[in-house]
Amino acid sequence: MENQRKDRKLVFTKMIQVLMAKHPLTHDKTSQRALASALGIKPQTLSLYINGERTPNIEIAVDIANYFGVSVDYLLTGISSNNKGINRMLGLSEDAITRIKQANLYKGTGDFPAPLEMINSLLSDKKFYEFLDDLGYKATNVKTVRVKQKEAKGLDLEGYYIWDLQMFVQEFILKELVKHGLRIESK
Repeated sequence: MENQRKDRKLVFTKMIQVLMAKHPLTHDKTSQRALASALGIKPQTLSLYINGERTPNIEIAVDIANYFGVSVDYLLTGISSNNKGINRMLGLSEDAITRIKQANLYKGTGDFPAPLEMINSLLSDKKFYEFLDDLGYKATNVKTVRVKQKEAKGLDLEGYYIWDLQMFVQEFILKELVKHGLRIESK
């Protein structure tokens, strides 16, 4: 029980730090002074909450959630109750779930499919997972070659591996666009 309490405290501390770093609605950074003023508390008290040295009472927790336009459960757990089932089933973060829901609102234009159709197509395609595997392998190569770069006098191995990685990603994206009816021709 004590460990669960510590875990919740850590999540709350992290969530308030994340929200202050980038307000979910305005995308602005929130200063301790501004948030403390809005909550009607001293900046030093807020600092104790941010550092996990103290836990706010329920009224302050509600006020913090309202200030950032999030639910209290999101503030305390990092996942809103509306998204808990999806998070538990798929492991998606609150941000990922929110973005997918937003993508569902946009409809396709002309012959180009809606974003959610493209997401569904990607997630249903075995080649996408092969691409991710290969991408991880190629990214590891870039890191590995940085160590070997000193031994290869006169050759830009790192530059080559980065170029190869870029071409690989570009080729995948172009194939996906063509698959969805959009061709990009070079001049």
